[in-house]
Amino acid sequence: MASGDGLVVRVRPPLGRLSPHQAWRLARLARTHGAGILELSSRANVQLRGVDPARHTAVLRALAGCGLLDVDVQRERLRNVVLDPLHRPGDGVQALATVLLQGLAEADGLEALPAKFGWSIDGGHSHWLQAVSADIRMHRVAGTHPPAWRVQPDGLPWALAAAGPAQAAAAGLALARWFAAQCLAQRTAGRRPARLAAHADELERLRAAATPHRPWPAGLPPGVHWVPATDGQGTDSTQPDPQPGFLPGIGTLVGAPLGRLPAQALARLAWALRGSACGLRVTPWRMLLVESGDPVVGPPGFWHAAGLGVAAHWVTQPGDARLRVSACTGAPGCPQAQAPTQALALALAAHVPPQAHLHVAGCAKGCARQAPATVTLRAEPTTGEPVFAVVRQGRAADEAVGHVGLSALQDNPGLLFEKN
Repeated sequence: MASGDGLVVRVRPPLGRLSPHQAWRLARLARTHGAGILELSSRANVQLRGVDPARHTAVLRALAGCGLLDVDVQRERLRNVVLDPLHRPGDGVQALATVLLQGLAEADGLEALPAKFGWSIDGGHSHWLQAVSADIRMHRVAGTHPPAWRVQPDGLPWALAAAGPAQAAAAGLALARWFAAQCLAQRTAGRRPARLAAHADELERLRAAATPHRPWPAGLPPGVHWVPATDGQGTDSTQPDPQPGFLPGIGTLVGAPLGRLPAQALARLAWALRGSACGLRVTPWRMLLVESGDPVVGPPGFWHAAGLGVAAHWVTQPGDARLRVSACTGAPGCPQAQAPTQALALALAAHVPPQAHLHVAGCAKGCARQAPATVTLRAEPTTGEPVFAVVRQGRAADEAVGHVGLSALQDNPGLLFEKN
């Protein structure tokens, strides 16, 4: 995608994981062909910023060489799957993801799906994946061995019960084919397709009319049937966000300020992991999970060798104020942004109370955060100093309760969270 600082190249790591070699290659590409910055996105992707268009072909060739490029654009677009980064052996997450990705690669009739049509595979290890945008959500049923699954269209309080990964993938693909047909009909009529959740009423009508002899959607495997959904949907603002730290049995979560990581920081971490079986799982929380069953990864001195103690590059402590802020690219990196955003977000971080969140958006699109924030600052068009609309308990596109200038924010940074 073209942006204000060059091309943005999105990389979707297979099964949400980078080997040390792949991470090192990405860091090198960002340093030699881009702006030296990598971004961790809310879809668990890695983005290279500032890539010179003349070097795009070289970047793609390098990505293909280390297993990070799909065979064609269509396959990459359909492979919009976020799997639970906290997955563990035996929970079925990787098994289902493998079957689903193979099905997406071989499926026909999905070409009309919207570009952002996505999936999530939730192993049930936390509530955090519920906040990830997805059209079809796959939840592991707690306590089942082998794992059983619920396949839930976003926005519908019903789910398809599947006994295993093959059934769950087939049920999800059947829903996707039905939705792709609706999208094709909408485009033929000159309308732009919406997300699957916008069809909740029609989904409920078709589900209620289905019978064992006339199941819906068409193509459901035998034994798959509709049941009331028991898993929560959407974002629960009362639940704490994920925090950096050691997670027994899987590894250590480390964050990047605003999801932006200098190439040299990733290269140093990847180099410290070289020769080991430990990889890096890319999370939708703008964090990396450094795989290891031990609190200290690798030999003594790993933390220092990996550069994880450099506070400017990494967020490693629970409660770090930078976890309470987010921001889009902002100006000048994004041509649609009305003002710079990232420096302001970091400057205000220390004034955001615990359990609150501040999002700074360069425009109303809200690219960097889909969930509501305690306060959202939205940059407004102006010819003078930057002015921000103030949205409370909402998203970037929501109605503002007031406006504030940049100088007022700098002079009184606690203004946004005063109780009155």
